[in-house]
Amino acid sequence: MLDEELRKGAKPLYKLPARALAERGVTGDALTGASLGIGALCLAAIAFHLNTVALILWLLNRLLDGLDGEVARLRGESSELGAFVDVVADFFVYGGFLVALAIQHPDARLALVVLFFAYYLNGTMFLALSSTLERLQRERLTERGLHFRRSLAEGFETILVGTLFLLLPGYVSTIAWVFAAMVFVSAGQRLWDGRRMLGHG
Repeated sequence: MLDEELRKGAKPLYKLPARALAERGVTGDALTGASLGIGALCLAAIAFHLNTVALILWLLNRLLDGLDGEVARLRGESSELGAFVDVVADFFVYGGFLVALAIQHPDARLALVVLFFAYYLNGTMFLALSSTLERLQRERLTERGLHFRRSLAEGFETILVGTLFLLLPGYVSTIAWVFAAMVFVSAGQRLWDGRRMLGHG
């Protein structure tokens, strides 16, 4: 919901570290790989009830995920492959986060499974719409590698909810139910958006 506003506001802040990394030969692909590795460690920490460690790794993972694209652009290395790997890494971490939480909180598994299904549905609509718009050569609304459409639950909200899961372990089920509802709304928004953009609305 707030991704584009926050991205524009934060750009001057991460431009400096991105430039420093680019000048030192660090590639966007290397950052994506590092982000994925840190994400995997985060999932393991959650499964082993190490929430403080997991929170640090989660935020670092999300920071690197924001830097990799900017570093690739500064180095002139932006590619469709990089965008593809970046999305795969995001889905791995987002889905794995819920699986790790289900290991840590067996009493919240139903809510987490419903949230996982919401992720699946929303992600399917996002990727299907993005690929269709790419095939139709529609103009991208952002500089990101895929066609991103606005919705209620986006990257910022997912980062916030992941942080809440780790800070408030006694409320995992409640947080999961609320966020699942938000993600289902986002899926509905993308369905409506797709119908409108593809001439059926």
